[in-house]
Amino acid sequence: MRSRNRRTSWGRAVAGVAGAVCVGLVPTVVAIAPPAGATAARALHAGGSVDEAWLTGARPGDAVTLVRNGTPVINPGNPAATDALGSLIIRDLTPGAGYAWDDTTAGVTTPVFSVLAPDANPATSSTLYSGQPLHEGLNYVAMRDGIQLAATVRYPYGVTCSAAAPCPTVIEYSGYGTAGPTDPIPPLLASALHTPCTTCGDPHLLPDGSTDVGAVLARVSGFATVSLQMRGTGCSGGAYDLFGYPSDYDAYDAVETVAHQGWVANHKVGMVGISYSGLSELPSAGTNPPDLAAIAPMSPTDDLFSTGYPGGIYNNGFAAGWIAERIDNAKSAAALVGGSLRPLAATPVSGVGQPWVYYEMAAEGAGSACLANQALHGQSESLASLVGPQLVAPGTGPGRDPSLFDRRSMSTWARRITVPVFVSGAMQDEQTGPQWPALLSALPASTPVFANMVNGGHIDSTDPQIISRWLEFLDLYVADKVPTAPNALAGLILDDFTSFAASTSAQAPLPAIRFTSAKTLVRARREFSRQTPRVQALFDSGAGAAGSGNPQSTYAAGFSQWPPRGRSMNLWFGPHGALQQGPAPHASGSATVGLDPSLRPATSLPPGGNAWAADPGWNWTPVPAQNGAGFQTTPFAADTTIAGPATLNLWVEAGTPVVDLQATVTEVRPAATQEEYVTSGFLRSSNQVDLASSNPLFTVPSYLAADAKTLTSTKYTLVKIPIDPIVHTFRAGTELRVVLSAPGGDRPSWTFDSVDNGQVVSFGLGGAAASWLTVDVVPHVTATPTLPACGSLRGEPCRAYQAQSNQA
Repeated sequence: MRSRNRRTSWGRAVAGVAGAVCVGLVPTVVAIAPPAGATAARALHAGGSVDEAWLTGARPGDAVTLVRNGTPVINPGNPAATDALGSLIIRDLTPGAGYAWDDTTAGVTTPVFSVLAPDANPATSSTLYSGQPLHEGLNYVAMRDGIQLAATVRYPYGVTCSAAAPCPTVIEYSGYGTAGPTDPIPPLLASALHTPCTTCGDPHLLPDGSTDVGAVLARVSGFATVSLQMRGTGCSGGAYDLFGYPSDYDAYDAVETVAHQGWVANHKVGMVGISYSGLSELPSAGTNPPDLAAIAPMSPTDDLFSTGYPGGIYNNGFAAGWIAERIDNAKSAAALVGGSLRPLAATPVSGVGQPWVYYEMAAEGAGSACLANQALHGQSESLASLVGPQLVAPGTGPGRDPSLFDRRSMSTWARRITVPVFVSGAMQDEQTGPQWPALLSALPASTPVFANMVNGGHIDSTDPQIISRWLEFLDLYVADKVPTAPNALAGLILDDFTSFAASTSAQAPLPAIRFTSAKTLVRARREFSRQTPRVQALFDSGAGAAGSGNPQSTYAAGFSQWPPRGRSMNLWFGPHGALQQGPAPHASGSATVGLDPSLRPATSLPPGGNAWAADPGWNWTPVPAQNGAGFQTTPFAADTTIAGPATLNLWVEAGTPVVDLQATVTEVRPAATQEEYVTSGFLRSSNQVDLASSNPLFTVPSYLAADAKTLTSTKYTLVKIPIDPIVHTFRAGTELRVVLSAPGGDRPSWTFDSVDNGQVVSFGLGGAAASWLTVDVVPHVTATPTLPACGSLRGEPCRAYQAQSNQA
């Protein structure tokens, strides 16, 4: 979810329950002394992080050398230079003792220190965890490498936590403006009541609305929340590195530190959050903190590469914009003046750091820890190795480098997770993407997993039908108690969260909380596990009684695994656009198209459109007849549910070595006058080598430059396009269609840096070059009998049906 303050009135319903209540908490800032190097009396300060070494306190441009046991580690005889704040970080080091920095300009050498290793964690009895008392409001928490993270403790709304009355506690962890110390709940209530709120705190210090899952929803549900600011962002120290090891193991340290607080119930904590703070939960849990109780990520992704480079094609829309925002957010809001760190300005500088930081530095005044923590922000990891079209440029780009991406992969970390997991996401997520269910295959079978998938966009992971199960999960696995129903105010805020976030007009009420009458926690957990499948698919959200396009599903199906146990069905390309359950026995010609992305709008949503709205105003246009190839089944004789990933096995001839391909799966309505979007798949054709983990349904290209292969115009080459998961019932009388084209035009915010510019390609139709689609047909799913109106389902736009030229 993009960093944004999207809070407006919570509505008349909230105001009616809140009455005249608007209790504001003035944040208490608990700031420990700034580290050496943050004031005029500057001195070198150094330490070792996981695989890194850092230095602050030097003069700008000083020549410094990192040595180990007296020997230069890199570039002997060629010292590095400190940045404008007198700081430097060197990464990818061999863990161990004996490191030191030699400032040859100043003639000073630091004391020796150790570079830390992954999984070499401090003992749980360490004073690092037991010796840092945290209080309500903004704290600065020391990590294992001496770096401080900003962390705002927010008690449950209207409750005071203490050792005598401890509170169940969750952490929300991201690089957005997470730790802004103003309580967001009183301003929300004041807005709903249309009354002034004189005790609401400084509005400049509000956390981002993208962190409301922890800062608002968890707290009105009875949980304390620790809003943890990722290193190198906001008022946290250190340098930003997109899910690098230091950030991952910061989460370990934070979990253990919070769990050791006397006011934390059971001395266990959970993690919650959507999008960025959902993604962060997977590596956090993968480090296996002993006192982590459970995690509940919403709208995650499976891998940074799959969001940034769908099918190996650079996503120069949402992904590029999100990264650019992260780079700006990570910039230092300080400057070195007369040998001392000073705020860059009294008010926020556009594109330089997070706005709340400027106000927090001013509020803290002399000795500001927030100011001192800006010292290493200029050393943020260069993201050039992780993002940009150059990474996948045909013939020159390195592709997906496992040494960079695997350690940042949510799927890689998921394989290590043992605590219970509640995960939810949408099958047309326009931001992180619909490929997230790959996480379900990565999580160990022994790990308790409760996954929820629904059609819709990024916000739909918080639908009321999901939030009820989320509350049950948090009570059972974090609070260690039998679930309780939310009070009236909490129920309305939880129920209306998606409506207000998405600007929809209505939605179904919050389903009742189950198991509230269970006699014991053990019984409640047992019943939850028995009645809550590992994978719950919610179908046709937008077609319910709440009204067209509003969040409410009309039926559901539970599965014990992902992909569900079903029947693999091959649908073969045939002449005249046929998509049939058997290959043409002989070569049946080909379908030829010109791949030109410029002939359609780049996205399916016009500028200013809201993909989360009940009626987003879609602009999902047909592919011009000559620029796409369509293949279509005959009408289904009975309702047919497809659930799982899919693969399009495509034989391709082309006069150019590399092309980009998009495969769009649609539902053609009876009478073939309309079709509805279901999902898409993408591939740069050079990615023809798949990982050993691939299977007929789930294709995973290596995306390595060393594996790249080219197309020819003299023979067909088999390429396998990974299709994002299909979770859809094709009702009797409808048809499934696949449209092949250049990438673009299907997604609300994903756009593509495509190599296509009119190249002519041909797709094989039979014999030795028979192309086919493999899908997973699952039994025992009972759909509601009425076919929803085309375009009413969330995330699934409708367009007028247009046959492609090969379908004549």
